[in-house]
Amino acid sequence: MSKHRSQSLLKQFTSWYVWQFIISLIIIGIVVLSAIGFFLLEATQDEIEAMEEKLLKVTEESGVQQSLEEVLYPDNTDYYVEILQHGEILAQVGDEEELDPKDEMNVPWLDHYIWNKEEGLFYKSDITFGDGVIHIKVPLEEELEFLQLIFTILLVTGLVSILLGSILIYQFTKKRLHPLLNITDEVNGIEGSSDLQKRISEPSNPKELKELASTFNQLLQQLEEQFEREKSFVSNASHELRTPLTSFRGHLNLIKRWGKYDPDVLETSIQALDDESKRMKHILEQMLTIARNEHMETTLEKVDLTEIVQGVIAQFEARSHVPISANFEQNVLVSGDREQLRQVAVIIVENAERYTTEGKITVRLREAENKVILSISDTGIGIRREEIPKIFSRFYRVDKNRSRETGGTGLGLSIAKEIVENHQGKIEVESEEAVGSTFTVLLPVISG
Repeated sequence: MSKHRSQSLLKQFTSWYVWQFIISLIIIGIVVLSAIGFFLLEATQDEIEAMEEKLLKVTEESGVQQSLEEVLYPDNTDYYVEILQHGEILAQVGDEEELDPKDEMNVPWLDHYIWNKEEGLFYKSDITFGDGVIHIKVPLEEELEFLQLIFTILLVTGLVSILLGSILIYQFTKKRLHPLLNITDEVNGIEGSSDLQKRISEPSNPKELKELASTFNQLLQQLEEQFEREKSFVSNASHELRTPLTSFRGHLNLIKRWGKYDPDVLETSIQALDDESKRMKHILEQMLTIARNEHMETTLEKVDLTEIVQGVIAQFEARSHVPISANFEQNVLVSGDREQLRQVAVIIVENAERYTTEGKITVRLREAENKVILSISDTGIGIRREEIPKIFSRFYRVDKNRSRETGGTGLGLSIAKEIVENHQGKIEVESEEAVGSTFTVLLPVISG
């Protein structure tokens, strides 16, 4: 494929050069030949006008034939001149039979010029004197031969230039396209490969190809990272779903063996099945949320974040085992999707509640420095410093044992982070182990 592409590019550049040169050569040839032809004809016309004055003097002399020959000899012996008076020929120079009027035709757009089929181009002039007329025909054979010589020189020079230029432009283009052809070959080598760590070499020049290679490598890097995320997501999702399914199978076996005879076993197993089914439902809902967020555009509208957060707090206060205190500024407006912003608040408050057994949860909402700041603090188990960068990764949990007990999946913070970033905001985390954590959501502010 690369050979076909290279041949195509080389052919295009070479053909472009050849056609451009041919067009330029034709234009230059027309201009040069027209200019030279114009000056030659002007010179011939000036020469004939001078000769006309001499011929008029010849008609005044007694020996017209002899005087005519003396005037034309030796430089203008190729002229055809005929002097008539009263319809009779007084003097004549040239062979009349060679210039048969039947073989003559006027040249379009050029007065005084005729074309003879046998002898070529002539300049024709008629001069009247008294009751007579002088017919003059001057052959332009030398001028045509000179123009033909110029044309031949231009043609040969042009053909040689086209040949040499085509070779040079082919070699030059091939050399300049070499980095591009290398990139194409390397891309073809990557195509179909399962190794996403492959990269193409970046040429030092030209700048455009270096930027192309760099951009392509960045794209490969993004694809590799996306593939690894998806691979990790599938692996983690399989693991998370396998655990409740295994529990399902175990309790179903218990019911089959002992459920009919032991009511305690039956009740315990049914409760476990109910808990695991809720956990699976929660995992699947959050996985669907992630898939939906990746393929759904955020609809931005002016929403009252104060109202949204107050609704979330009211929802949790009714069932929370720890007190929730709130400190809100009223009518805090942001541009965003109401349901998605509510989901962010739910995720963070729920996360604080899950890891807080004593103390309280504090929710604050305010505007400062052209930002809307929503902070949710808890007095829970906290997060180790080295784990803070990992908490937004999918399926990552700080305390895995406690997460299973409380129903955590490790997907909530990942979902919250994606939603906030889709709203041109960010989430910051401050935490100290065994002291508590503060999650701060920063969103752009809009005027009321």
